[in-house]
Amino acid sequence: MKTFAAITFLLASSLLAQSAAPSKHPFTFEDMMALKRVGAPVPSPDGKWVVFDCEDVDLAANTKISHLWIVPARGGESRRLNPTPNHEERPRFSLDGKRLIWTSKATDPTQIWMCGFDANAGALVGKPLQVTNISTGADGAIWSPDGKNIVFVSSVYPDCKDDACNKQRDEELKKSKVKAKIFSRLFYRHWNTFTEFKRSHLFVVSADANSTALSRQVGGSPPDVEPRDVTLGDHDVPPFHLGGQDMYAMSPDSQELAYTSNIESEAGPAFVEATSTNNEIFTVPISGGSPKKISTSPASDTTPLYSPDGKYIAWRSQARTGFEADKWRLFLYDRTSGEIRDLTSNFDHSVGTFAISVTPPVQHLKHVTPIVFSAEEHGEAPIFMAILEERAAPAKLAQLHADDLMFSPDAVYFTRNRGA
Repeated sequence: MKTFAAITFLLASSLLAQSAAPSKHPFTFEDMMALKRVGAPVPSPDGKWVVFDCEDVDLAANTKISHLWIVPARGGESRRLNPTPNHEERPRFSLDGKRLIWTSKATDPTQIWMCGFDANAGALVGKPLQVTNISTGADGAIWSPDGKNIVFVSSVYPDCKDDACNKQRDEELKKSKVKAKIFSRLFYRHWNTFTEFKRSHLFVVSADANSTALSRQVGGSPPDVEPRDVTLGDHDVPPFHLGGQDMYAMSPDSQELAYTSNIESEAGPAFVEATSTNNEIFTVPISGGSPKKISTSPASDTTPLYSPDGKYIAWRSQARTGFEADKWRLFLYDRTSGEIRDLTSNFDHSVGTFAISVTPPVQHLKHVTPIVFSAEEHGEAPIFMAILEERAAPAKLAQLHADDLMFSPDAVYFTRNRGA
């Protein structure tokens, strides 16, 4: 069963919203499907609340639907945050805690929605408003720290310059009597889904412009605010992955994006995307411009994350090219000097999700930047901590099975797998 918990910086743990244990009986398939699937915890910036998505399975209808939930950070009863029948997931707070965005299937395709948030009551304020209106759909939204922009992912035709072009191409394919597809390279399909000649790209849309325009609406469709593609080209940003930590992040000054992509252009005609594991970390100005590659490993580099003070970018890295199951190490990039350092050179486990905070984890530590991460160990995934400014081996904080780590001002939140 997947629940979520918090570890305060005094290392006291508390489970949130636990229900009473039912009477014992053999665990059946129906029992498994009746369990709620808890998503990643998203603490409010003031540390008072935790919002998360939670998926329910309806066996009779053969459907799965996700809703937004909220629970007090110090413990208490969880409750639905937005009582709607629509599928909603991936909530994210603005840095000031006054607004919340999420992905919603209220429309087809999915779009990003926004609503005000009352931190005292732990409730949405006013009516949720649709932020994006892009024909190719929007997902994976994150805030810029200054609250002015929202970055999201959408799959588009790489040669299209605007949404009108993408919409026209989709309509032409839909109306065409010819349903055969011709692919001349790999990838052409991920699992059971064809790529349809599209690429995932990162887009930027103005949060302030959208919210202002939407607040003036009295019914009708969303305003025509064109998002801007900041990762142009015939490549995926982020590349195909099976969930987990975001493969892109925004700098604390809101001026730069770091992201993962598999281009390997130096390989020339020898490059085969379907067999390459050489994901790289790039940065690009949020205003647009040429991307800069900052990673150097010949194997996979992924999940970049800025330190809150903006001095560093951390990411997970592998050493052996072409080997998907290689050990994940935690690398640190100094944005001023360009130095890349392995934070886990004296660590024997593979790094999972991680989070960075400027808050000292214990009272006697001053002027240090802690980074916490999960790592598989003997069937569990304990939480470890390293200090960015130090070269000591990581220390273990908690022995359990943790994932989806998130920092709040005074705690580390995470999902936890344990027996039902």
